[in-house]
Amino acid sequence: MSNVHNTEDVDKRFHEEYTVKMIKRGRLTTLIAALLTFIPALYLWLALGYKPSWSLIGQGWAIIVSSYLIIYFVEPLGFYPVMGLSGIYIGYLAGNIPSVRLPAMISAQVATGCEAGTKRGELVGTIAIGMSVFVNLAFVTLAAITGVAILNVLPPFIVSAFDYTLPAILGGVIAQYFKKNKVFVPLILAICVVLQKAPLPSVAKFPSAILLSFFIGYFLYKSKKK
Repeated sequence: MSNVHNTEDVDKRFHEEYTVKMIKRGRLTTLIAALLTFIPALYLWLALGYKPSWSLIGQGWAIIVSSYLIIYFVEPLGFYPVMGLSGIYIGYLAGNIPSVRLPAMISAQVATGCEAGTKRGELVGTIAIGMSVFVNLAFVTLAAITGVAILNVLPPFIVSAFDYTLPAILGGVIAQYFKKNKVFVPLILAICVVLQKAPLPSVAKFPSAILLSFFIGYFLYKSKKK
């Protein structure tokens, strides 16, 4: 009984001392970041005089909405079970979730023995994502300054190998999850390959994979509990 009360106390403290404050700061920082994205367009408009017509603005907005509307709702649902709320805030503010933030979080959780979806796992993952932002910023800055010079001296086969960086990272993530889900992971991987080859619109492939993974994961979870 005491363990139940201790768990309830921990949940209450976690919510009051961490989650509530994190939501306030997450909303503030993402709102500021969203407003700052208008600065380049306002500079071109007000300082340089490049003003597109409202019809062109509407056409561009329609293209973006048609391309990303479904992903806007579906993608956070796919990342949330692993990254948690704080990871979602930092991930979408910093970007590069599949290639940098998610692998950093999963590696930290595996190294510390934390389960994804738990409060401890969320805290460990959030620290890992935060550190990945600083490391990523340092290397991106270094690459921006010296990248061209480095690429010029590298052999062509090394330069072409960079095209496989993201698949290699995602392969490592899949391998880590395969240890715990030897049925779910290969099944979802096979479904994703089929969806990629299927004659579906590009905008429908990723949401379809997310929704199918939800349903299959829920079915497997329920079957284990029986």
